[in-house]
Amino acid sequence: MPWKKLHLKSKHNTTMHLFNRFILLSLFAPSLLITSVRSFSTPSPSGECTIKVCHNKHCTKKGGGDMLLQTFRNLIPEADSSEESGVLYNSNVSVEKSGCLSQCDRGPNICTVNDKNEEKLYVGISDATTASAILEVVTGKDYPIALLLAATLINDSQQATKPSKKEQLLSSAIDAISKEENDATIQNSYAHAHALLLRADAFLEMTPPNIDGALFDARKSVKIAPRERKAWRVLACAEEAGGNYTLAIDALREVAKLDPSFSTKARKEIERLVSIAT
Repeated sequence: MPWKKLHLKSKHNTTMHLFNRFILLSLFAPSLLITSVRSFSTPSPSGECTIKVCHNKHCTKKGGGDMLLQTFRNLIPEADSSEESGVLYNSNVSVEKSGCLSQCDRGPNICTVNDKNEEKLYVGISDATTASAILEVVTGKDYPIALLLAATLINDSQQATKPSKKEQLLSSAIDAISKEENDATIQNSYAHAHALLLRADAFLEMTPPNIDGALFDARKSVKIAPRERKAWRVLACAEEAGGNYTLAIDALREVAKLDPSFSTKARKEIERLVSIAT
């Protein structure tokens, strides 16, 4: 049975997710490898690994690019980010943007690099189950099932068109993380912050908007991931919707601090909010 068909038949079934990951890890993930610059067959002893995600237009159109990069971020406990460098990391694992990795017709593609600078190219990587299996293969470490479930649900929410459906999927992702309440690495993960900021945005899209829900989620998201520009942007929108103009301005200033390219737009939005408040 093809691995992709196996995955599609069991998107939200916890038992099948476990089975899928085992099958992928032991049988299918190695077959995703099609070429290497310098081949290696065993995980890095230190667990160090850089994952380069192709951002070429061909891979991006197929679900790669930022979407796949965020999937890897969602799978890594306590993933942090540096908006300036574009490098996303946790401990010994880093995930970064890459130019074209070739094999465009078989994308989305990634390249893994271990601590010996040995590289491998994987093709057709477009879902969280496969990404998780590759992480385990190249690092030799287990990654939390709760984050695999959350990453899959987050991806599904970004394909949804109705705010109510987005909220439903994201609430399920947050519930999966919340069940691991005694694991601080999962509670403080990028997946948790990501699900919260997306749900806050979904709350604001509703008619009428759920402003209290959006404020709660956005504030919690920036607390978990204070360097995440998108979280501050959503918080600014939520604070404005709640009539908290000073707090909205503060959030916009944080966005500009994290992303200098946003400074001009932030200044114009701050001027607009000041005029409303006065």
